[in-house]
Amino acid sequence: MMKPFKLLILFATTCWSIAATADDKPIASNHIDVSVGSMSIPFAYEQNGTGVYNQIFDKLVEGYEGTVDVTFFPSNRLSRAVEGRQIDCLYIATESVANNGGANSPYRELEFIGPVNLVSVVVYLPANADDVNEITDLQGLKIASDVNLVPLINRLGIQEDFDLQSQIQMIELLVAGRVDALIGYDFDLDFLTRKQGVRDQLKKASIKLLTIGDGIACFSNERLKPFRDHMKARLKHMTDSGWLDDALKDYR
Repeated sequence: MMKPFKLLILFATTCWSIAATADDKPIASNHIDVSVGSMSIPFAYEQNGTGVYNQIFDKLVEGYEGTVDVTFFPSNRLSRAVEGRQIDCLYIATESVANNGGANSPYRELEFIGPVNLVSVVVYLPANADDVNEITDLQGLKIASDVNLVPLINRLGIQEDFDLQSQIQMIELLVAGRVDALIGYDFDLDFLTRKQGVRDQLKKASIKLLTIGDGIACFSNERLKPFRDHMKARLKHMTDSGWLDDALKDYR
């Protein structure tokens, strides 16, 4: 899973704005075409997948009349695309993404739209291990971390031994006893430990390192305003109608 961002949207041409009314219908017909790039989240967001983030994205772009093409990229390629301003939007992005980098960083130009979901950074342990209630309880433990969380945990004084892009591999290391703890997003790990049939071998520690919203982040220029407006209108409808809560219920 890629955090703080997991999807990119590249806009090619300028057109008219489009939004959605409360009854799910677009209110304008002009558009711009969209190219999307993303990192996958196993089972939840994958190329040609049917996971919940696939469903949410499809619902967000529903009624949008431009072409939307999706391409998946590895983490480093995704980061370079943002830094080079080769893309226009990020999905899934965390709401802190606009604070990444220095004052001149391209991330500072992003507008976050969301949240579509709330996620927490958590610690997973072997089922028979002592609980972790404080960051100091992690001292001396061999830790695997989601690669995208390394800057956060390092700022908190936590040093990882392995940083991995694959949450499945992180879980496998913990089950095999090669690490003492793993750090990742509960949205990914809670679902994957059930999917892999290892929930009884592991437990989630009491400590939460961060709780944050997932959503979309787009560069806040005038060219992208039509698509940003469409996303905001669609998200409001999905939230107010209860569709979003219903879609996420199996992941909570």
